[in-house]
Amino acid sequence: MTDITTNGTSSEPARPLRILVVGAGIGGLTTALALRQQGHDVQIFESSKLAQETGAAIHLASNANGLLRRMGLDAGKIGGVECVGVTEYIPQTGAVKYQIDTSQMSKMWQHPWHLVHRAHLHTALKDMATGPEGKGEAAKLHVASRVQGVDAAGATLTFEDGTNVSGDLLVGADGVHSLARSSIPGGDKKPFDSGKSAFRFLLPTESLSSDPQTAELVAKIGALVMWIAEDRRLIMYPCVNKTMMNFVAIHPSKESEADITGAGWQETGSKARMLHIYKDFAPSVLAILEKADESKLKVWQLLDMEQMPSFIHEKLAVVGDAAHPFLPHQGQGGGQAIEDGVALAAVLPFGTKSSEIKDRLQIFEECRYERAHRIQGYTRTAGMDTADLAAKGMKLDMMEYMGYNFGHDAWDYTTKALRMHLEARDKTLRFRNPIEFGASPGPRQPLGMHPTSVEIQALRKATPEKSRTYSIRFRTSRTYLQNLLPAGFAFTSPATVASASISCTTLDGMTWLGGGGYSMLGLYIHGINYTKRNGSKVFGTYLPVLFENAADPIITGRDELGMPKLFADINVKGNDGDERSEISLSWRGTTFGTFTVSGLTPEEPVPNGVNGSQPVQRGPGPPPPPPEAGTFYYRYIPSVGEPGKADVEYPVFIPKPEAAEGTEAPKSFASKMATISLQGKNWQTLPTLHHVADWLAGMPMYGVGEAKLVTSTVVSDSSGARRLD
Repeated sequence: MTDITTNGTSSEPARPLRILVVGAGIGGLTTALALRQQGHDVQIFESSKLAQETGAAIHLASNANGLLRRMGLDAGKIGGVECVGVTEYIPQTGAVKYQIDTSQMSKMWQHPWHLVHRAHLHTALKDMATGPEGKGEAAKLHVASRVQGVDAAGATLTFEDGTNVSGDLLVGADGVHSLARSSIPGGDKKPFDSGKSAFRFLLPTESLSSDPQTAELVAKIGALVMWIAEDRRLIMYPCVNKTMMNFVAIHPSKESEADITGAGWQETGSKARMLHIYKDFAPSVLAILEKADESKLKVWQLLDMEQMPSFIHEKLAVVGDAAHPFLPHQGQGGGQAIEDGVALAAVLPFGTKSSEIKDRLQIFEECRYERAHRIQGYTRTAGMDTADLAAKGMKLDMMEYMGYNFGHDAWDYTTKALRMHLEARDKTLRFRNPIEFGASPGPRQPLGMHPTSVEIQALRKATPEKSRTYSIRFRTSRTYLQNLLPAGFAFTSPATVASASISCTTLDGMTWLGGGGYSMLGLYIHGINYTKRNGSKVFGTYLPVLFENAADPIITGRDELGMPKLFADINVKGNDGDERSEISLSWRGTTFGTFTVSGLTPEEPVPNGVNGSQPVQRGPGPPPPPPEAGTFYYRYIPSVGEPGKADVEYPVFIPKPEAAEGTEAPKSFASKMATISLQGKNWQTLPTLHHVADWLAGMPMYGVGEAKLVTSTVVSDSSGARRLD
């Protein structure tokens, strides 16, 4: 199984939950095994001495078998037989009514449909849950431990001897007559007679194959065989490596009520009574029934129950027959108990805090309540007498039932529900296409974790993130640049000479890229303001285009922040001590921008912005522009199928990040010697960028003002970006 963990900032060490399971049947042991594999401390309390069951087998259809396989239990290795067909005979004549070859149908399902002796499955689950082998700490099994009281709020069990045991969570897996169930408000439901009872017994396959009267019935070992009459039926299928055949003889309860005292599964049935109940069936059927060993013949009443209002309350969950007793007509009772146990474990990965249990139980309920009851409904319909079906105008659609029952994986379904719950709760998560896989790692969600998490901080300390930024500030035409500004943006100064910069940053040691890096180069237009709807103004630098040389930052920046990013190859030659540095901007070998900086000399670190000073009014003339508070750009998302129309468009602003305490001050170098060369290209050489390159090449150049190189170990993730208006 794969763990799901939350993305949090807490440094609290994860610990296993202490989980108390009441009942060591199929549901209880599956739950214990699944929770053990999630890393929890599991205690199982069984009222009996756990003597092995006899004379019963169980269906493990794809939905249940796949879950057991996920936990490492292969039913084929414990005597399970793959169901390869379904045959129905006419009860009175013994003639074939229909046959289905499920070997072809089984290709529809991920996992085979196995028929398994219940005792073998029970032993395997017990050994895996409590044995020394396997993932996690072994669950502890306490037999002859009869629970007398269940405190759901305090997660406490009280036993007959007066002792108490407390944990973080209680699981009621104590069967159809569950005590735990009554601790759920409205859960004091009592099972009632469904109107049917069943005989069950096992026969050696050889005893049937050697008898001419019955040999044909076991000619295809692996088939599920049925004789269905008006109000009674007989079901036969193999188990124990095909050496045994399991029989279930379902009939009206009143016809065997003399044998039933209420002792449950282990009541001994009357062979003579069974033969009488099926006296009108074909001789081959009576020959089978005659072979039953009366000392091992069991009979039990098939119990049903009103729907529970809930499977959970406080720190208690009920699973299996304690939550939803199943009639045997689809063989899904054990499978649904297995689904319950695995689903419960799925919402409780290692690291789940005790305070989160109630929320997690809600997810469990959402994943299990409707499905379990829907299959119960199908099962009741499948078990109805022919006359009752006709009277209600109902028809059996076994393919619909099988599709719904088999085509489900409780682990996959529930882990998705948990992931969606965690993602909805964590407001720091970032989503972008493809959203089907959940939140996406990126610069603002490095490695899928919260950026301030202990793990991320440790990685950044071990491998500091670094940036090197070359910028060349130049004078150009305001009227030319004005054409780039969307509505609402304007130059703050009326002067026709404007200031802009070409800025190229190389990042390295980026945690979100596994220690890698990339380069970006953009055009920044200075002295811009945006007028908001309320009339207030925001001042900053406008970014019309940003080239980057890696796909991941382009995708994350465009999707999450709406930045105007394009791909280009960016080659930076030069280090701090080099006399001359050169930057080239190209696409598949075609260069359309070259920038050089030389003569860089160190600057003294200053606390208050560029050159350590703020603009000062000296003499007549317009006042100096307000300081630039950040960077603007414009988000535009085109509408699908409607060229020229936007699904959404709006301005975005990224405030200048404040320096973090305790960080090293950036190192700055300056020069007056720099060059900018921008070349226009045609569509043959720049098929997707020629329009941008041509515009840049046409930008007037009135001289370079200043060039800089700034190196830093502080890299902003632009998480402060926000929509304007």
